[in-house]
Amino acid sequence: MKLRHYQPLSEEFIHNAFISYSHKDITWVKTLYDNLQSKGFSLCLYHKDFKVGKPIADCIVEAINSSRKIVFVITEDFLQSSWGTYEIEMTRMHAFREGRESMVVVILKDDIKKDKLPKALKEIWYKVVCIVWPTDPEVPYNSEEIFYEKLCIALSDSRSRINDDNSQLQMT
Repeated sequence: MKLRHYQPLSEEFIHNAFISYSHKDITWVKTLYDNLQSKGFSLCLYHKDFKVGKPIADCIVEAINSSRKIVFVITEDFLQSSWGTYEIEMTRMHAFREGRESMVVVILKDDIKKDKLPKALKEIWYKVVCIVWPTDPEVPYNSEEIFYEKLCIALSDSRSRINDDNSQLQMT
């Protein structure tokens, strides 16, 4: 997994976050994207932002370099994806090189247990912000509303530093 065309980051980013997910989860991710975008966040998705004709590995590195945070949507399908593992490895390498260990946000869906996570993610787990998608409506403080509040807090420190038109919007 050679890192090609690596360039050190400037202090300015294009996106608040790059969302890494399995293509099989696109319907759920689209809802996540719409909710976060409506709150003023600039997000990078491979379905929307990767350039046609450019090698996917280069697009992944570019997305990581241009985003303040990386959000991994961990599902059973994600765990089966070799691209998901590649994105975790590239993020881990980038975080180490740039001193940005706290750039990773993990959304656990499908009742995924920590022991099923890729080794590269377990190695940086102590620096990861982990938010669990609510699966049991009977558990107190376990709702979609609270999930989105937590996610917005995890991303909000980056929102004010992005130089795009969306950075002027206020969170509601």
